[in-house]
Amino acid sequence: GSIVNDGCSGIDSCAHFGLVDMIIAENTCDGKKKMYEILDDFIPTYVIDLPQRPDTDIALQYFLQELESLKTELESFTGNEITSTKLLDRIKESNEIRKLLHQLYCERKRDPSPISGVDVLKIMQKQFFLSPTEFKDILKMVLEEIEHIQPEQESNTKPRIMIAGCPLSGGNTKVPKIIEERGGVIVCEESCTGTRSFWDLVDEDENKDPMLSLSQRYINIPCSCMSPNKKRLESVVDLAQEFNVDGVIYYTLQFCHGYNIEAYNVQKELKKAGIPMLSIETDYSDSDIEQLGVRIDAFMEMIS
Repeated sequence: GSIVNDGCSGIDSCAHFGLVDMIIAENTCDGKKKMYEILDDFIPTYVIDLPQRPDTDIALQYFLQELESLKTELESFTGNEITSTKLLDRIKESNEIRKLLHQLYCERKRDPSPISGVDVLKIMQKQFFLSPTEFKDILKMVLEEIEHIQPEQESNTKPRIMIAGCPLSGGNTKVPKIIEERGGVIVCEESCTGTRSFWDLVDEDENKDPMLSLSQRYINIPCSCMSPNKKRLESVVDLAQEFNVDGVIYYTLQFCHGYNIEAYNVQKELKKAGIPMLSIETDYSDSDIEQLGVRIDAFMEMIS
């Protein structure tokens, strides 16, 4: 919903704003940029300018300058100095989490997958709310449980599905639930709440500026705002093949034009690889559940 609707009348006292002292944002799409202008009236909002032609030295240097400016802003706002040693420690801690997530996704390559896509999504959504230590403990517990799951004697007959497209933020499980209630099993998510959040590690070289390492890692995330976006097209096909999927369901939220338009090129690349794709556009409401169910049913039947 809108941050300026009746649900938050008297915006200054809106409960959501009381949860944080500062918002750090990025200009990945026009809608977000305009929203940040409004947010800044009520809570300090710092926007990182993200170069959207990442495959150039100029882009990397510019992004490094943006992160250096963010570092200065955070030091001023919090009163804490961000040293290279502290930063490298946090990089190593985050890489530990990324490695655990790689283990979790590797388990999903099994046939049948030992964990449902909806359960993985709920785990992934927790990374945005829990401390690194808490999230790491949850991942270790889940991996330990998965290790004790005995594979079925016969191969799973459920279609193996990859979701690609928009992030699935906290509480948004509508489409994954429909997919798995209709007989599919989600084995991979190509999104910012899926593989893009952990797939590549940050360089831990102690002889290298950690700010440069962070810049190199994050500027290479193939968000749909990047143009041209050949890396994302290659990534979608590579993941679909690596996880041995039967089909891709491309999920777009209404008015997310970057992902919506890029679906055309994604489908072309998947078609070359012989991988079928269903493109759906939806929102957070339940009004289209039956309609989506019919389309997903037909897709499942086609790829089974």
